[in-house]
Amino acid sequence: MSTVDIIDEDDNESGIAAKAANVLRDRFIAAAQSGTVLYVENDNLVSKTPNGVPVVIKCLEGRNPDLAQRLADRRTFKIKKRKINQD
Repeated sequence: MSTVDIIDEDDNESGIAAKAANVLRDRFIAAAQSGTVLYVENDNLVSKTPNGVPVVIKCLEGRNPDLAQRLADRRTFKIKKRKINQD
């Protein structure tokens, strides 16, 4: 089990996010070594046992991979607030 540094109030958001990502990665690796895990890879839900071959459980539909890649390449997202008419 990994040691988690205590997050100080001085840390910026990117530092907090990086620490959280490291903890999640460590926990996923520990879980994958001790039992079955589910994860998504290339729009497929995959099940993996510690010493087994990954098995595709389900192909995920309804997602546009081109749009997802364009959004992943951007670093800043602008969200516009819009009014929706309730007729």
